[in-house]
Amino acid sequence: MTTETMQNPGVFAPSSEVVTRAHVDAAKYDALYAASVSDPEGFWGEQAGRVDWIKAPTR
Repeated sequence: MTTETMQNPGVFAPSSEVVTRAHVDAAKYDALYAASVSDPEGFWGEQAGRVDWIKAPTR
């Protein structure tokens, strides 16, 4: 059990299979989160570019 799950009893650690198959590891998640906080408009604009839109979002 990790410190986080001990402090938050409603939080469950993922299985090793889920961790292995994940598209994002903890370091990448932390980098994405930092980018979303430091430049939300740029971050979400970049994320919106990953989706096919009928009409592109303006905000």
